[in-house]
Amino acid sequence: GGATKGVTFCDEVHSNNRLYDDPTSAAEEPETKNGTTNLRRHSLVRLLMPKPKQNNRAQRSHSAPETTLSRSSLQYNIQESVFGLEQVEARYDEFHLPESSYTFLITEPILSASFAVGLIAYAVSIACLALALQNELDNGSDDNPYSIAEVTTTVRIVQYLGCIIGVIMDDEIPTGLELIGKALEQKTDGEKVFPMSKIIFSSILRLSIWAMFLACLFLVVVQESNVLDIFFDMIALEFVETIDDVIFELCKRGFFSRRLKVVANQEYVIQCSSSRDARRVRKWSKRFIRAMYFSTAIILLSGLSIITERQFEGAFGCRSLIIDFGDGVWEDAWVMLDQKCSVDSDCNNANHRCYSGDGFCYENRLLIYSHFNGYYNQEGNAGERPRYVERNKEKGDPFKSTIPAELWYCEDIESWVLSHPKIRPSLDADEINECNWLLRSGETEEFDLVELSTAEQWFLWKGQIQKDYHFQVSCAECANDAECNYFGKCKSEPDVDQKCDCIPGRFGVFCEHEIPCEVIRSEKDPNTTLKIVKDLDKDGDNINFVNIYGRPLYQAKMNGKPISVMRRGYPGQEEQYFEVKYPVNASAEVAPHKHESPVEYFDDDFFEIYNKSTSFQQLMSNYTFLLRYTGRRWYGQILDPGLSGETFKEEEYHAFWMNSFSGLGQDDNSTLIISEPTSKNSPVDVDFFEMRRRNKVFEGGIYDYDYSPYGVMIPLVAHDGAGFFHCNKP
Repeated sequence: GGATKGVTFCDEVHSNNRLYDDPTSAAEEPETKNGTTNLRRHSLVRLLMPKPKQNNRAQRSHSAPETTLSRSSLQYNIQESVFGLEQVEARYDEFHLPESSYTFLITEPILSASFAVGLIAYAVSIACLALALQNELDNGSDDNPYSIAEVTTTVRIVQYLGCIIGVIMDDEIPTGLELIGKALEQKTDGEKVFPMSKIIFSSILRLSIWAMFLACLFLVVVQESNVLDIFFDMIALEFVETIDDVIFELCKRGFFSRRLKVVANQEYVIQCSSSRDARRVRKWSKRFIRAMYFSTAIILLSGLSIITERQFEGAFGCRSLIIDFGDGVWEDAWVMLDQKCSVDSDCNNANHRCYSGDGFCYENRLLIYSHFNGYYNQEGNAGERPRYVERNKEKGDPFKSTIPAELWYCEDIESWVLSHPKIRPSLDADEINECNWLLRSGETEEFDLVELSTAEQWFLWKGQIQKDYHFQVSCAECANDAECNYFGKCKSEPDVDQKCDCIPGRFGVFCEHEIPCEVIRSEKDPNTTLKIVKDLDKDGDNINFVNIYGRPLYQAKMNGKPISVMRRGYPGQEEQYFEVKYPVNASAEVAPHKHESPVEYFDDDFFEIYNKSTSFQQLMSNYTFLLRYTGRRWYGQILDPGLSGETFKEEEYHAFWMNSFSGLGQDDNSTLIISEPTSKNSPVDVDFFEMRRRNKVFEGGIYDYDYSPYGVMIPLVAHDGAGFFHCNKP
């Protein structure tokens, strides 16, 4: 027959003994033979229980069966077993529809209230899943559209488990596909035949819920970076998927109406055909359902495997950073030299010490953190997170000989740290900090340094910990032409995802700068001009000048004292305007406020120190005055006259390792003037200062002046913002 209905849900009592019943007969009837009562059993029972003996031999117990069987009895048992399996299989001719509001879409009229309840349940589920999916997609960005997170190994394992558990938890696909199979097997001559169109319609709705659930599940798994967050999101999605079951249960208990209670408490059965074709459909439908289960899991796990591989490559995080370490200064950094040693006396200078930990001499010098500004690119991983390595100050290519700094995750303190293999916080074993960090974050599990630099507290090492330090980290990659300020094209590069290729006349990471002025003049002497150092576009880009730290170099050939770029002879009687204070009992020779003579050096510590050497006296007759950027400030320096675009090795230049300003007295690299901190693309309209008393050579004597790391900085302009250099327009 077709489907059958009971009157109420309490009227029918089903016994497990029906498993043994012949579905075409009534209950088992007792038979009497030879005064003994026997049951006419199902063949499966005969298989499990030995056949009663008909002779006078004592019957063996079930716990001690016969160990030998005759050939005829063995054939009999095999035949009975086959018949029994067929009878068990016949039980699948009746398929009970699941207790779900989607069943109303099959059994009830289209215009009925129960059918509407089924549609409402579906609408609520699909709307919730659609909103969840939209929310996950909105988390993306141009360079990471699906917001795929960088994760630890623990979270990665949970991601794989989440995909497997999600497939197991979801019962919409097997139910939907099985319903379609049963629709094909359904008898067409029973008392109640369910329309195939309604069965397929209900199944399609189930399958759409399944597809949305798995899509949401996959995005949740790949976007979350916390174990509990993954599990909580999975539970939430599973609840949304089972809203139809919740609504059906409420209907069954009569919370909505008596009519819905009656409908929900019916038992609906699809009577399936027992024909050979129907059984073939049944067999292949089960195989198809099983294949769909496994293929779904394989697709999810394969997609996750591809994502995992790309995560190791850093494809979903920023692979190239631009870092500005701010104005942090450490006056007593220990820097490794190339000289081997066993004791301090093996080192050449009283300012040097031998470190027994590695057997090298170390120099105590000034560390200006902004000298390490610039590009940092991902090279491998540390602590399951990207390791960013400093790049050269020209174009962000790898250094050839200079040893770079590194920004990496230290698992010992669960923090991001900046370190350098040749710089140590201390040479005393008891004072060495974890991972030899120079800068560190608070404890964190974060992967994104761009966000972490603004949201987390950082600590700077300067002989002691400076708390609440701030610096800037930005991604050096572009996602579209808009991020190139529409002055360039966002193109793929080998070591990064995408990088701006600027049009002629623009330069910078995001094409944010105009080509700088080629000739600049001094505020003090308009006849003193410095010209940009040309590079003749040897690097194959649009920049035809020497470029370090993303800025040009300016030079001028000079001889004698560079009065035109210093503060000689003014402001006369207005020293107090410049807040110049004379130290107690100071002599006129050390007054740090102005130059008394263009030819005498006794009034200026820079020239006084250097003029004691023959080489400096020779240099002053012919030298190059060079103005160059060092990461945060412009330095004006007196250098060898042979410097040019042909001889300057911009790809290896580093302000720290080239001693742009070390504060070591005569070992300092001739820095004479210095600008205020600036990010401008040229020194034009930037305020400058003349530097005095900034070397350690002045720490001796009976007076302790306690100068700042840059010494005494004397303004070269009378008003803030006036700028000391200006552009000479062609």
